[in-house]
Amino acid sequence: MSHKSEDPELSAPARSLQLGLILAVSLHAFDELVIAIALPTIARDLGGGDWYGVTLASYILAGLVSVVWAGSSIDRRGPLRIFVVGYSLFAVGLILATLASNMWEFVAARVIQGFGGGISFTVAYAITNIVLPKDQRPRMVAWLDSAWLIPSLLAPAIGGYIVDYLNWHWVFIAQLPFVLIAGILLYPRLKPLNKTPAPGSQDSRRAIGRALRIAGGAGLFVTVIAQPVNWFWLILLPLSVALVWRPFLKVMPPGFATARVGLAAAVMLHFWLFYAFYAAELFMPLIMIEFRGLSSSVTGLAFTSCAITWVAASFFQAWLCTRVSLFYSLFLGMCITTLSVAAAASLLLPQVPYWVVYPAWAVAGVGMGISFNTVVSATMDYTREGEEGATSTANGIAGSLAIGLAAGVGGAIINHGEQAGVGFASSLGLVWVMAGIACLACFGVIWARFRGVDQPH
Repeated sequence: MSHKSEDPELSAPARSLQLGLILAVSLHAFDELVIAIALPTIARDLGGGDWYGVTLASYILAGLVSVVWAGSSIDRRGPLRIFVVGYSLFAVGLILATLASNMWEFVAARVIQGFGGGISFTVAYAITNIVLPKDQRPRMVAWLDSAWLIPSLLAPAIGGYIVDYLNWHWVFIAQLPFVLIAGILLYPRLKPLNKTPAPGSQDSRRAIGRALRIAGGAGLFVTVIAQPVNWFWLILLPLSVALVWRPFLKVMPPGFATARVGLAAAVMLHFWLFYAFYAAELFMPLIMIEFRGLSSSVTGLAFTSCAITWVAASFFQAWLCTRVSLFYSLFLGMCITTLSVAAAASLLLPQVPYWVVYPAWAVAGVGMGISFNTVVSATMDYTREGEEGATSTANGIAGSLAIGLAAGVGGAIINHGEQAGVGFASSLGLVWVMAGIACLACFGVIWARFRGVDQPH
């Protein structure tokens, strides 16, 4: 039975659900933006500078498990059960991160928190697909993107102030009341969407097993490459790839490996888009704080500018998609994103003033707002009814794996550069080269699979 309503005006319960989803995504956004600002200080305080990339990746890769579990659970049972379990774990992770006294404890807390936090993307976008008809989805996606707006204004300033003048532990304590509020808002609204498990749906245990292999293999990969090169690489790197490859393809749309026209190509584009953007953004705090000597508060302003323009551009894309082709929207967004990533790399030149990053990353938000909103709307339009959770899972796992690999590979590049005596700026420059390669991959998918496509039907 479909929950989609053709009424252009949302009912009061639907508006409450919308508000709850926006708050839940805002909470996830706040945590992600705060950790980006706080992690250089946390790593220095806990003596884990070499684990910078692994720490970033641990949260994201742990989220892979919950993303897959959430998608399978939503398709079989509805969203309530996975929501309760996920948000309970998210709260536990916040508490453990607050109490961490060394890097290993902190990484363990981030794994638990990532497992819980990973459900927010899946639940929010799957519910959008379940409740709303096609013509209303782009606007709701824009509203979900707007859930980054308030955190983008508050998180860098609050996080920077806490790190610079208080104690970083309070970054996590401050989030706990909002977890409770989100739970109170969403629990009664998600309960009516529960359903009897469909007999033909993917088995939940099998889905979780695949997710564990993907996350475990990717985690092994980023951990191994962060270590000095030795003979263990010859054994563990192929093992990590073998662990990931088959289960990853199982949860991706058919034809993903070749970026088949349609849903598979859209999810593939999602992967490379996120790698390109986050390979740059995740390591920007290192450039500004460690390389340029700026404070956490000043660094946070770049994230603020990007998040605000991302939200504004997502609403612009909701208007744009009714007037131009899918190809044009994707190509325009990717051009803007690529130019901005290149401009941000100029910070590695000491003679370039640090304030250049603010307009550069604000424009990057415009590119991502157009590109990401277009990709997500396209995946929804290509999805058959009853498979909303599977598509949301594919989107979530592609994006999470891309961010996790961007963090892990970038951290490994910096570690190996330090071990080889290569300058910090040169190592970070290679991280940006990887981001540029991902941008080229995006253009390849757009040109080969979306050229001539108007809009999905």
